[in-house]
Amino acid sequence: MGLVARNPEQAVKIQSAGEVLGAPPADANGVVFLESIAEDDSVVHHAQEFTAGELITWTILSEPGPWALVHHGEPTDTCDVNWASPENVASMQVRLGDVRTPLPPLDDLPNPLAEMPFVPDATARLRFELFGSPAGQILADVRYLDGRRPMGRVVGNWTETESGEPAHDAPELKVRMKFRNYLKLRTGEMNSLEALEDGGDVGDTRWTLLLLLHGLMQTGAYMEMYRSLPVLPPELGWWGEAAPFIGSDAAPV
Repeated sequence: MGLVARNPEQAVKIQSAGEVLGAPPADANGVVFLESIAEDDSVVHHAQEFTAGELITWTILSEPGPWALVHHGEPTDTCDVNWASPENVASMQVRLGDVRTPLPPLDDLPNPLAEMPFVPDATARLRFELFGSPAGQILADVRYLDGRRPMGRVVGNWTETESGEPAHDAPELKVRMKFRNYLKLRTGEMNSLEALEDGGDVGDTRWTLLLLLHGLMQTGAYMEMYRSLPVLPPELGWWGEAAPFIGSDAAPV
């Protein structure tokens, strides 16, 4: 095992949204397992151990860990803090034992219309932003139509709705949330209001639309959908916040 130091030049990073990342999360404690897939399909298994947000050891593993964040590229590829492209989000997976699952929210967004309850006039477009994810900042365009959710997709940027699309010309609301809180929302550790209060943001969204969204997310069908999703390791929740502060000269040993 080798010790690695944080690069002072990376102590302050600017996100594409114009915010300053001043320090890694102090509660980032634990081991994150990763699998890097090279162009020749060879796989490097490695693990990063953090204490109070600082990378302490970075170790090459001879065998796969119990779980892993799977990505394409080299082990030393940096964690991006900018907007994530849909392709980048789709290229990442989470391995739990022998099973791979898409990186959230891709395992949540595809959802048939019939799974949600019919609520007349509960129609809106949600601009959902997740920051601190392993892929960077994720933008998700989610449409609600009479309480149901016929569309949910990761996008590279915000565009206007088009005629014929679900919730075209419907009221819009913007919700910005920590990736780690989104994972806790799915498991029931937090409700939607708690997830927003901890570092989230709703922009200029009308409170009536927020109440609409909160009400929909508390329905039995919505909660059942979330509870059916895989429970991911808590370390995955904060890794995207801590990884950008790893020194540029750090490497696994």
